[in-house]
Amino acid sequence: MDDGEIKQVEEIRNRIGSLESELLKQKELLAQHAQAISTDLAENRRYAVSAEAGEKDVVEACCNSLERYGFAVVDNVIPVEKISTVREEVELAGPLIEGNLKAIRDYIGTNGGEEEKRSLLQLAQKDQKEKLELRAVRRRHYGPKPPNDIVWMPEYASFLAHPLLLQITQRMLDEHLKIAQLHLRPIAANSSDGTPGGFGRAADRGRPDTREWHTDWPHDLSAYGAGNAQTNAGCIRQPFPDVPMCLVMIWYLTDVDEDSGGTWVVPGSHRDPRNPRGPSDDITVSAPITGDMQISAKAGSVFIQDSRTWHASAMHNTSGKTRIAVVNRWCPWWMSVDDYAPGGTLNTVCRPLSQEEYSTLPKPLQPLMRHLCPEEFDEIQQPVLDRAEAARARTAWGFEQLRRAPEKLRHANAHVRVPII
Repeated sequence: MDDGEIKQVEEIRNRIGSLESELLKQKELLAQHAQAISTDLAENRRYAVSAEAGEKDVVEACCNSLERYGFAVVDNVIPVEKISTVREEVELAGPLIEGNLKAIRDYIGTNGGEEEKRSLLQLAQKDQKEKLELRAVRRRHYGPKPPNDIVWMPEYASFLAHPLLLQITQRMLDEHLKIAQLHLRPIAANSSDGTPGGFGRAADRGRPDTREWHTDWPHDLSAYGAGNAQTNAGCIRQPFPDVPMCLVMIWYLTDVDEDSGGTWVVPGSHRDPRNPRGPSDDITVSAPITGDMQISAKAGSVFIQDSRTWHASAMHNTSGKTRIAVVNRWCPWWMSVDDYAPGGTLNTVCRPLSQEEYSTLPKPLQPLMRHLCPEEFDEIQQPVLDRAEAARARTAWGFEQLRRAPEKLRHANAHVRVPII
């Protein structure tokens, strides 16, 4: 480079720096309107679209909302005439799931380390079969886990791989997907003994100005286990890359609003470099944040959020009814979903399925849960293979040019320029 080119490059870099600085200032100005924007969002539900609006419109609107706000709602995913059936099934499943978890905890007891606990659980598969529901996991040398909650909810399973949700998730993440977690998430109503309704410990419930801000795996900074290697599933480090890596869905089976368990969110937080649990980010996880808002939706709707979005379950529920909901987390195939946390026997990560349970799943759902069944051979799905085949064909074409006209290759990539910032 001569002196003139060096000067021109520096001028361009300075200009880029100036533009980036100006962009930051404009974002800070925009942040001053966070409360007004959130109020408008909440009042007009600009984040929501009906499943009946048409395939193209639903996918486009939902993905746009996810990209801008970090969340969206698809209304009417479960038809009105089916909601009560699914809700009753989920309500019945709750005590069965919790009863099984309690029996496992009682069997493990408080003695011994994680290795001993896993050994005990392996024994429990044999001699406590009539008392405990446990399933083998895919990973070698790891103890079994409780079965996936889906086994208790066949009616709900028939909706889980809804075509619209598949299209939205594939567009945001990848064509080859995995459902990494699935569990119930009820929020208690006020009880007759005076215990306030809401999520979390009873002592913390009841105040509408209380939060429990967090992000979800793989962007959950505590990673389920904090400093415990046996239960820590790992987390992306800050600052998070601007790439969606997980979509969390909450299937509302009761109506939700500001008084009945609507999820708290901070619009736009999925692209903020800070985190509510960030050790150096000066955020109080239990306090309101300017611009936060609660989702409102009718039963049968599905709330979808980027796992980076700051959110919280409502710690108050004055509606007189328990909020009934099912949560699942969708990841692209390349996420290391269940490689860590060997001591996380009772967590909700990748709870397994037997071969028989897997085979009874609806056909569209099976590819999303194949990784949960040790007897199933999990392989790269066809859309990813199609991309790989297209890349192979392009590579072959390039070498064909080398064989046919090597003298023309000198300028073949003259149009390709990469800026060095």
